[in-house]
Amino acid sequence: MLGIFRKITIRTNILTNFIVVVALVAAILLFLQYHFSRKMALKATESTFKHIAQKITYHVEDNDRFIRALLHQMTLYPDITVEPVRQGLPENAVRFARTMARSRSIYSMYVGYPDGNLFEVINMRSAVRLPARFHAPEETRWAVARVFNASSGRVWQYDFLDKTLRWLARRQVPTQYNVKKRPWYILAKKHGGVVRSIPYLFASLGRKGITYSRIRSGSESVVAIDFTLERIETFLKSQMFAPTAVVDMFDGKGELIASSNEKGTTNQLFLKMLKKAVHGKVVIDNSGNRQRFVMVMPLSGHFGGKTYLGFSVDTSVMLGPYLKEIYFAFGMALLALLLSLPLVILTTSMIVKPVKALMKENEKIKERSFDNVRPIQTHIIELIELSDSLISMSQSIQEYEKSLEEMLDSFIKLIADAIDAKSTYTGGHCKRVPILALDLARAAAASEDDPFGAFHFETEAEWKAFEMGAWLHDCGKITTPEFVVDKATKLETIYNRIHEIRTRFEVIWRDIDIAYYERLLRGENREGLEKWREREQKQLLDDFSFVAACNVGDEFLSKEKKMRLLRIAERTWLRHFSSRVGISEIERRRFGDKEEPFLPVAETLLSDKPEHLVHRTGFDDASYREKGFKLEVPDNLYNFGEIYNLSIEKGTLTKEEIYKIREHVIMTIEMLERLPYPEELKKIPGYAGTHHETVNGTGYPRRLTRENLSIPERIMAIADIFEALTASDRPYKKGKTLSEALKIMQFMVKDAHLDADLFVLFIQAGIYRRYAEVYLKPEQIDEVDEEALINFI
Repeated sequence: MLGIFRKITIRTNILTNFIVVVALVAAILLFLQYHFSRKMALKATESTFKHIAQKITYHVEDNDRFIRALLHQMTLYPDITVEPVRQGLPENAVRFARTMARSRSIYSMYVGYPDGNLFEVINMRSAVRLPARFHAPEETRWAVARVFNASSGRVWQYDFLDKTLRWLARRQVPTQYNVKKRPWYILAKKHGGVVRSIPYLFASLGRKGITYSRIRSGSESVVAIDFTLERIETFLKSQMFAPTAVVDMFDGKGELIASSNEKGTTNQLFLKMLKKAVHGKVVIDNSGNRQRFVMVMPLSGHFGGKTYLGFSVDTSVMLGPYLKEIYFAFGMALLALLLSLPLVILTTSMIVKPVKALMKENEKIKERSFDNVRPIQTHIIELIELSDSLISMSQSIQEYEKSLEEMLDSFIKLIADAIDAKSTYTGGHCKRVPILALDLARAAAASEDDPFGAFHFETEAEWKAFEMGAWLHDCGKITTPEFVVDKATKLETIYNRIHEIRTRFEVIWRDIDIAYYERLLRGENREGLEKWREREQKQLLDDFSFVAACNVGDEFLSKEKKMRLLRIAERTWLRHFSSRVGISEIERRRFGDKEEPFLPVAETLLSDKPEHLVHRTGFDDASYREKGFKLEVPDNLYNFGEIYNLSIEKGTLTKEEIYKIREHVIMTIEMLERLPYPEELKKIPGYAGTHHETVNGTGYPRRLTRENLSIPERIMAIADIFEALTASDRPYKKGKTLSEALKIMQFMVKDAHLDADLFVLFIQAGIYRRYAEVYLKPEQIDEVDEEALINFI
């Protein structure tokens, strides 16, 4: 994704950003408009639901008051408590029929008597299905129902009347009905006032209704009115403000009382909210395939109690008007965006041209052509300031690079000085090798003869890399211990241990004297003892002189001398003091688990003890070989054994110490390869790490051959050798003369250690002589037969 954005033009980028920003702002505004519209729709819905609930409450209360008034009026009828005669049309029947004619919602009016009988007038127009249920004549308008005891038993008698109250037919059916067992009768007697039943299903009507009942004062007769919910349902339907709106009236158990649509059960959404006790607050329901606004609230007023109203409507209905405004606003925003694009394109062209000019100037900085950076022509203040800043930055970078180069040069020379100062045995080697290497490299670059015709450094940075490699070629010596670099005798570590051995010889000398006197006291011949003591002590002096000579290491140690060294070593002396006290923790670890012997203990004059070994730790052979290093690595880091060191055939160094000294090249490579070089300096580790390689592959650390070594890398070997041979600031040797040094190098060329072509160039170009005139002592500068040196090769 990032790669794609890097490849687009600035005009496209600005245009894209403009569109994105405008689209984002428009989206945020539309979202906020939608959010607040949704809140307004939610608030409007809640207000609408509550308003409808209030109207329903008023309507239900009006009906309630109306029925209660009728009930009160019924109790005022004369002889209402007297059971009418069973023949003819009772006056109460006429009164009931006239009252019910004014309200279709009244199903029946009736009176229950203390003897269990019933007198009732039924409005046959309160439901279409009633005539068929009662098997009444077709023109029946009213039905007068009585329950009483007849000669044949208890009966329910129906007299059917037309609209003029003319008698049409009679029908009797046996029954066990007793008003005294009916809930409306029992409750009316118990409470004394008007009692309203909960909605229940009227069996004869097949619809739900409510019964209002009241006991007549001064008697045990109860008057009652059955009221259907048809008028309430009609009112609920009249309040629906949208096709998808629903209003349910239900009780606390979830039983449906009335609904605005034709269904037999309460909406399940309302029941869920009722269980969660979420009342009087609109919530959004997503459970179905349509999103809806839903609210449940208790019915207020006298009729309320445990009666609830449930409202629901599709959110799309309520959000519709607001969404139209949002769509309109979206369309206008899109139109404005399209109309502004040409203006944006025109404006960006005024930015693109100077930006491209800035890019060209930036390329000059990238190419480090700092002096060619120029200001751009533009009227845009920010770009003018950017151009000025670019020029200022160019100058700052140029100055900073110079300071970095100076610091890097100083740091490299500081490292070289530190290495030279670390040991007098290296002298000014690190300072002088770069002088020789650069002089020889310039001669090779200037030569048109083979094999130097194709050799040259392209840039100043490549010359700089070669020079840095020459300065740093021995930086790994900073890790080489001084006691190894400066080791002048075989037993020398941090100090010359020959003094310990001298002390042992002194102990044995005194032991001889003590033995002489002890034997003399025992009565042995004095003359014989004196000869014995003189002979033993003379041999002791001779043995020490031999050991001391071996320690210096000036001469080759022959097999015979090694055998004598071993014989001398076998001589014993008595040690009374512990070797485990007064030592460092590192020395103590070398003893391992070995127990201190019981003192005094006899020890050999010279020995190789386990504690003389310093084991190598943390060495990763696989990684070592993977990097191409081919030097054989000794098992131990150091071996300080006395016999082991004194038995060195040539020189003063053990194989462990020789490796430690040669390891400086490996450390040079590893130290330098860790640095993050710019491209032009990446060859520094190669230049610095090959000065001990030979063209025949016998060098170290990688045993590279001529084919694997570049000309600059072969130059490093010649510069390193010549400086080492001629250096006169080493305490362990005199600097060789020019002729001696070049003769040795001639033999090294013959043995394929040094490159022959470079050696010839080194002589013919007069590099050795120019160097000698500045850095060698006058007595070192002698005549050199250049022709003999070259012809011999």
